[in-house]
Amino acid sequence: MGKSFKYTYIDLTDAGEVLVANFKQASILDQNIIDQIGREFEQAELEAASNRKLLLNFQTVEYMSSAMLGKLVQLHKRCKADKTRLKLCSISKNPLEVFQITRLDRLFEIYKDATTALAAFG
Repeated sequence: MGKSFKYTYIDLTDAGEVLVANFKQASILDQNIIDQIGREFEQAELEAASNRKLLLNFQTVEYMSSAMLGKLVQLHKRCKADKTRLKLCSISKNPLEVFQITRLDRLFEIYKDATTALAAFG
């Protein structure tokens, strides 16, 4: 692991060629928190731009609102425009159901754990 960046709601860690964003919150429901995470995503995407690989690790997240999905879709669009490969991993049962209900599990590349996701970057 290389350098790391500390933000309020996510920790960014440089894992070789991949920038890994680990969420700090177990519950992402409050709109103010979601807005701040959106701003932190913008920073993460800028940091990842040099690597072109970004992994969002949801290991600590137990609950997530649909508003958070909007921030993830915005991040996906920015990553696509910047040619940054985005993957998600370690999504627990409740948030994963939200992805499935909204069919966003088809938009995002979702892996069971960080090891599998990192390997998928190739």
